Amino acid sequence: MKCPRCGNRDPHLIGQLNGRYYCRACIQFNRQFLDEQHFDKPQIQTVHETVTYHLDFVLSTQQQKISDQLILNYERGINTSVMAVCGSGKTEMTYAVIAKVINRGGRVCFAIPRRALCVELYERIKAHFSGISIGLFYGGCHLHYDAPLIVCTTHQLYRFVDNPFELVLLDEADAFPYYKDRVLQAILKSCVKRCCIKMSATLCDDDQKDGEILIMNRRYHGANLPLPHILLVPRRYWLSLIKKKINQMIKEQKRILIYVPLIADVPQYVQLLRPWFRVKGVSSHSSDINEAVSMLRDDQIDVLVTTTILERGMTVENVQVFVMNASHKIYDERTLMQIAGRVGRSVNFPSGDIYFIDQCFSKEMKSCIATINSLNQDTV
Repeated sequence: MKCPRCGNRDPHLIGQLNGRYYCRACIQFNRQFLDEQHFDKPQIQTVHETVTYHLDFVLSTQQQKISDQLILNYERGINTSVMAVCGSGKTEMTYAVIAKVINRGGRVCFAIPRRALCVELYERIKAHFSGISIGLFYGGCHLHYDAPLIVCTTHQLYRFVDNPFELVLLDEADAFPYYKDRVLQAILKSCVKRCCIKMSATLCDDDQKDGEILIMNRRYHGANLPLPHILLVPRRYWLSLIKKKINQMIKEQKRILIYVPLIADVPQYVQLLRPWFRVKGVSSHSSDINEAVSMLRDDQIDVLVTTTILERGMTVENVQVFVMNASHKIYDERTLMQIAGRVGRSVNFPSGDIYFIDQCFSKEMKSCIATINSLNQDTV
């Protein structure tokens, strides 16, 4: 017995109801009976639409090379992993292949693990593409199921197993909650009719075994990735240290992100900083994450305190970063790389400061800095 949605064969994860077997591994997405096949479900009738897109910048030589290779790999039915540093314009490198597939009458899905990033990605793509409707799916939002281009969280992919896509793009392929979730990975595979493109600045080994690997180690503006500074300071001096640096940054009209390891740390730092700065905090418990980021962009607040919920896919021009308690176990090398990648993303502000603050070094902190150094020296 095998689940037609997630591929589960474990008899311990097979239930029975009214004489029919169903899968318990993916039951969070509603009950899937094992005798239900894809051909039992209504299929989407693809309506051919012509799409055009525009970019806010001209692709660099390496970006154009990757863009062209993505089209070639699609035509050959080859899966691709794109390992591109934070702020390198990896999303824009996919626009040509997305347009190619849709203009040939196919459907495309652009999936991303986290809801906040999904909404931001949808707005970016909507602003750049014209001539088609674009679907959006995340918890509580189901917009245009039959659109030729769908943007969704990985948790919403189960809705499309019966109508797979010619091309599926997975951004931040190594991010929670998709990363290491066997059920989500199986569902994504079931949604792919022809091929898949996986992307991240920090792809894991498993993703790099599937198909061709394309590397982009330079941001679109060509500047080096900013190197983090490690500040080893007794905990009792942390507040006075960051207050002094924040004051200087505000004088220079810079924006500040402060990363903390625990959700409980967010209100504590907000309370400590509020007497001196306009500050707001967000975590996975917050319902206004996108609004808070917009407030920072619009200079309505000086400081945004956050957990790793904002480690990826988020751009704020001229932002500087503090990572508090940087040796905490939640900060592995990939997470620190992603956090450091928030800085220097804009052509107008290609550099900036990242501070890892703690009382001691961690192996992950050192590895992060060593990797960034290596990327900056690479000629790819």
